[in-house]
Amino acid sequence: MAPHSDAEFAMNKMQQDEKTTACGLTPKGLERQKRILDAAREVFLEQGYDNASINDIMCRAGGSLSTLYRLFGSKLGLFEAMMEQTSNQVFAAFQAFECSIKRQETPEQALKRYARLLLERVLSPEAVGLYRLITTDCSSEREQIQQLFYAQGPKRINEKLAGYLRVQVEQGVLQINNPELAAFQFVDMVKGQFQLRAMLGMTITDGELDAAVEQAVDIFLRGTTPR
Repeated sequence: MAPHSDAEFAMNKMQQDEKTTACGLTPKGLERQKRILDAAREVFLEQGYDNASINDIMCRAGGSLSTLYRLFGSKLGLFEAMMEQTSNQVFAAFQAFECSIKRQETPEQALKRYARLLLERVLSPEAVGLYRLITTDCSSEREQIQQLFYAQGPKRINEKLAGYLRVQVEQGVLQINNPELAAFQFVDMVKGQFQLRAMLGMTITDGELDAAVEQAVDIFLRGTTPR
């Protein structure tokens, strides 16, 4: 078989680049989308939602405004896509918690693993920045962005834990009337004052976090373990 010419090679590469993915974007389109979302996250965290400029975002990402509007529709649509991307990245870290169920860890082991993952994510600079953005925004779209944040953040975190608790109840390991409510209560015990302290720039030691995890799990299991 004769070797491909440079023209044929270029044509094949272009055809590969133009193949669409399941979401309807080419590989180049996905790369472009990621650049825009990464730039949007930087600008939103630096300037807040209301002050964030679409022009600033595209200057960092490269490309045209028409591309942004074609992909996301609006500034709010861009924020929604950015929150979904961030949420998916956060929940990739929770795969270790999913493995806890498969390894048949005890509730104490699984809840400690979950609590440490939760604190690691909630107290990360990016998460603290997003929480600050949500609580201080004064734009006309404040209600929408708060709902988006809740759906992609606290709600997903709670659903993950509630699902685990529900399985433990079905197996007779734990006794809980309302797994969804219990999940919220456990998360609140773990986070305690740490999220506020992180927003205020206060120092939080590993020892404090370890003690909080130990005590939260102990209190929770004392109230949910069948007697």
